[in-house]
Amino acid sequence: MVQQELIRGIFFDIQGFSVHDGPGCRTLIFFKGCSLSCAWCCNPEGLNAFPEPLYNDSKCVFDELCIHACPNQAIGKNGHKLVFNRNLCRDCTTYNCTKVCCSAALRLGGYTLGVEELFDIIQRDRHYWGSEGGITLTGGEPFLQPDFAAQLLKRCFDSFIHTTVETCGNVPWENIERSLNYIDWIFYDLKQIVNRKHTRMTSKGNNLILDNARRLVKFYKGRIIFRMPVIPGFNDDEANIHQLSDFLNSIKKDEINILPVHHLGKEKYNLVGKYYYTNDLRIPLSDDLQKIQSLFESHGIHCYTGSETPF
Repeated sequence: MVQQELIRGIFFDIQGFSVHDGPGCRTLIFFKGCSLSCAWCCNPEGLNAFPEPLYNDSKCVFDELCIHACPNQAIGKNGHKLVFNRNLCRDCTTYNCTKVCCSAALRLGGYTLGVEELFDIIQRDRHYWGSEGGITLTGGEPFLQPDFAAQLLKRCFDSFIHTTVETCGNVPWENIERSLNYIDWIFYDLKQIVNRKHTRMTSKGNNLILDNARRLVKFYKGRIIFRMPVIPGFNDDEANIHQLSDFLNSIKKDEINILPVHHLGKEKYNLVGKYYYTNDLRIPLSDDLQKIQSLFESHGIHCYTGSETPF
């Protein structure tokens, strides 16, 4: 494992006072970089695994200062709008474009921290957690930065801080395994059982996700809550609920948390130069969620809706 003083993690946000991502009041740490690209993702600024410019075209005065400041020639023009080659942004070390912008149209999305730097931030929140709170690693995908995640989790676990991780599971098993001794809770996404359907809406298949779920149940002794985002037309049909219930029963787990899709991240897509193409996804109604809940429970699976997970 890389020495702790040398390794740095990449993040796009740290949020305190969360009450929906584990027991008690929690500090959420958003890791940058994800192994999936879900059509409904509410954190598009977390998909790329490197700091990048976030561009608000409504504030741009088009003075071209950023174009001339970029050492990698990663910024171009498309009418009265800037376009970014984010593959070139990946190798940037100066972020001059954000420094010279005088209209606040550009800001840097993402930053690096060492384990002790981040631990100091966590410690400041500790007085507000109460007896059951702690930290939750989320993203993005925390296990895409396995060395940093393991070292941070161990640092917190050894300091008697409750630790939780939210993961999509689409990472090599060893990325997860090295952290298991330092995690109290895991939230694990199961989006769709049929592989080709999973690929169509998330960019990747689900074989690795299902394999890791089986391994996790076998080797991890902490609390696992499987989660399913409810995406109408993608995974809310009876066939998927039936197959997902069969899978959970096969690994001897009888809990799932269903979360309705929302469009709260829509406005952030423009900041990272992505098109938000899921406007037509209907937000599930309470009756829809109750129907899915009833289907799961008819298969012996305790189903919690939204924030109703019993922490």
